[in-house]
Amino acid sequence: MSKEKQNRTIANFIEKWANASPYSYRDIALVAGFTTADMIYMFMRGERRVPLDCVPALAEALQCDGNELWTLALQQYPSPQIFRAIQEHGHSPNEQAWLNALRTVSGHADPDLTFERSTRLREILLD
Repeated sequence: MSKEKQNRTIANFIEKWANASPYSYRDIALVAGFTTADMIYMFMRGERRVPLDCVPALAEALQCDGNELWTLALQQYPSPQIFRAIQEHGHSPNEQAWLNALRTVSGHADPDLTFERSTRLREILLD
């Protein structure tokens, strides 16, 4: 994937969550540790990479899936080969397939693993 496409992907992600937020772009920027909303606009236009040390605060400000934002932010930096190696190192292929399925089913939200969900999942896996 080209750097331009990667930047567009994270830009679209940030724009989607910023627009869905009850907070203004300025408020999002402040919670994320920036002094003005200009950084949020630059991220959404793909003009700036998200600094990796700002990802947790930005995810909190956007109220989005922090792991997905991390993944998108990391894609902006290393070569595609290094990024794939980082991704593959973290999870087995089966774990990654489960994570992808959960993200797809949840609409890329971050649902709580409630007792009821855990029980239902256990029933499915032990069937």
